Amino acid sequence: MKIHALIQPHFRLIGLFLWGLIISGLNDFSWLITLNISVAAVFILLVLIRSKPLFPYVKRWLSLLIFIFLIWATLVWKVGEKGIEFNIQGMRLAEILSLKMNLLLFSLWLFLWNINDAILIQALGKLPLPEKLIQLFVLTVRYIALLGELRQKMDIAMRARGYQAAFNRRTFYVTAQTVTLLLVHALLKAETAQIALKCRGFQFGKRKENAER
Repeated sequence: MKIHALIQPHFRLIGLFLWGLIISGLNDFSWLITLNISVAAVFILLVLIRSKPLFPYVKRWLSLLIFIFLIWATLVWKVGEKGIEFNIQGMRLAEILSLKMNLLLFSLWLFLWNINDAILIQALGKLPLPEKLIQLFVLTVRYIALLGELRQKMDIAMRARGYQAAFNRRTFYVTAQTVTLLLVHALLKAETAQIALKCRGFQFGKRKENAER
């Protein structure tokens, strides 16, 4: 098989899945650090060679760091006999999870390089998976993109009204409202998609013979 065929989107998805399985089974600290440095270096080099802006990736990476910080804030402490105590095992687990999530993020960017929503949907259709599972994947990709567009429109609308995020009560209130609106919109989209699928004869986990009864 030629190299050009191996880098096709559906083969890259299979490779990403297998690579994710390997990462999930890794617990060696030194191996995870080595892989993190190697994959991150390859990705940054690819971005620089292709002359793409690095800031959007840095912004997403910082979002991951915030989530990792929350993991550390919850795992490195435990309630013991003397009250709140330092949890060595929790710190070890936080280190492993942090390295794995960071490695998965850079691996995701590397494997899905130059793959947009349309190409991703086409690649999913070529995978040897059940038809209904592929349809669910396609719907997931589609509606994640729609919610992302809605989030961008909400950001633009808030900035047009002079909103500036800060570490205060007002920012927490606006953020909570934004998340709530996104969840409500996602629920409405899910209900609309479910009605549309039922109109097209899509059966959710039911056999045809049970549906006919």
